Amino acid sequence: MLLRNCAPLLAFLPLFGGCHQDDAPVPAARPHYELGNAWQGPQGWFYPYEQFDYRATGLATRETPLKGQLASDGEVWSADGMTGSHQTLQLPAVVAVRNLINGRVVRIRLTRRGPANAGRIIALSPKAADLLGMTADTPVEVTEDEAASRALVEGLTGAPHLDVQSAPVGEVRAESLDGGAAKTYGSDSSDGRQAVSTLTPMPVTWSQGSPGPTGLYVLLGKFSGRGAAASIAARCSGEVERVPDGAGLDWRVRSGPYTDTAQADAALDRTHACGVEGARIIVE
Repeated sequence: MLLRNCAPLLAFLPLFGGCHQDDAPVPAARPHYELGNAWQGPQGWFYPYEQFDYRATGLATRETPLKGQLASDGEVWSADGMTGSHQTLQLPAVVAVRNLINGRVVRIRLTRRGPANAGRIIALSPKAADLLGMTADTPVEVTEDEAASRALVEGLTGAPHLDVQSAPVGEVRAESLDGGAAKTYGSDSSDGRQAVSTLTPMPVTWSQGSPGPTGLYVLLGKFSGRGAAASIAARCSGEVERVPDGAGLDWRVRSGPYTDTAQADAALDRTHACGVEGARIIVE
């Protein structure tokens, strides 16, 4: 008797279950230039800035999923895309990432902020990480493609553009003195660029390069004078080296080498105890 009375209700159960089968709609892409404000990770602050000649070594990790959401630059994120995250570079930007263990190289577009871990310099989408042969956090070299990165900026809303004209050109309206037709020349309501609505996906490929050094060190800082460098080295058990960089910061302090990522991470954590901010893991 009880089952007979419940039959009408049971008939509706498949309908209720079906309400949860459809995935949430994918939002429309809105690509734009993104720099953003300083942001805080578990071990300190990151300060985004525009740079087109970026080159660095460090440890790469995998991106966390972002299903059905937009990346920081307005692109739709996909685990199968050739994309990645960076802590400070302008977004989007194109970089080559070389696995220093096996020599594999992938080209990706940076679309998100991260990784939050100060001991990792870049995070790759699952597809890019797989093509690079990553099975764990991996020593890599990251080199920005300046031409490709600058080309991305053109046409994106929100990007800074240098005005190279000698004087601003506003709207000029010419009218005939005898009451004839009028004509407008120029307008300051638009800079002539048409914002793109989508960006072409990066090719899902990899190339073979040469393996590189895999020694893990912690870079405690770069300095213009040897005295400041020596002070940090004495306080944090590092060594001073003269490495001219063309920007006047010719003295650097590093510690290491470390045998694995766990040791390097522990050494990076200790830099806070000796009063150093902004240290990072490098590969040499």
